[in-house]
Amino acid sequence: MFLKKGDIVSRLSHNQDIIFVIQEIVGNVAYLQGLYVRLVADSDVSDLVHVDPSVLNRYKETKNEYEKNIIATYKKKIGHITGKILHLDSDPFYLTKCLNLYKTLGIYAYGLEMPEFQMSDHILQYIKRIRPNIIVITGHDSYNNMGLNDLRNYKNTINFIKTIVQIRGQYDLDDICIFAGACGSNAEALIAAGANFASSFDRKNIEAFDPAIVAIMVAITPFNQIVDIESIYNFSKMQKGSIGGIETYGKMRLLVR
Repeated sequence: MFLKKGDIVSRLSHNQDIIFVIQEIVGNVAYLQGLYVRLVADSDVSDLVHVDPSVLNRYKETKNEYEKNIIATYKKKIGHITGKILHLDSDPFYLTKCLNLYKTLGIYAYGLEMPEFQMSDHILQYIKRIRPNIIVITGHDSYNNMGLNDLRNYKNTINFIKTIVQIRGQYDLDDICIFAGACGSNAEALIAAGANFASSFDRKNIEAFDPAIVAIMVAITPFNQIVDIESIYNFSKMQKGSIGGIETYGKMRLLVR
């Protein structure tokens, strides 16, 4: 079977559970990016198969449906000012997806592509410039199954924690709502560091839109109401228990005249 860059494939050894786009092929190794799941991976080309168009169409329909649900919910909010989002992401592919969703909803969001290890060095200067009240800190992470509580067993959880600590040194939980984490992050450690919401408590993958969905629900929840975690799961395809956090008030305010 001939494979090339841009092909839509899945892995036989993983029961074809995730749909990927081939980013590059070097020798017999294909470098992959999840089409809907926030995941990068590599695979021997012999383990890959093209995704049937009917299967791909079902995924697209599901994705479009929950985007429509978010939009429908948002449009019920008339005469309001939503929260302002600063979205830091190490992956331009997923960052673009999330920014397009914010734009569709008319929610102000400023996106920054930045490696995880640089986020803590630059976050405060962008907060002062953008003045957000919601921050997303995400990208890629992974857990190596060598011990849940040792942060050295996570690819980027420590980098996310360093960024949270910088923010919480100047802004408290009610000033700025923070979502932090990616696939396989140590969510408990991120919450302990000062995040309002985090992934992933089950150490599993999250979908491309999941960080944005959390930010959107905070942005459109009234400032005097607690963000409903159930509503976050209603709009996401993640397994319940993946994302969680602490009681947090929304950032939306009604216009009065």
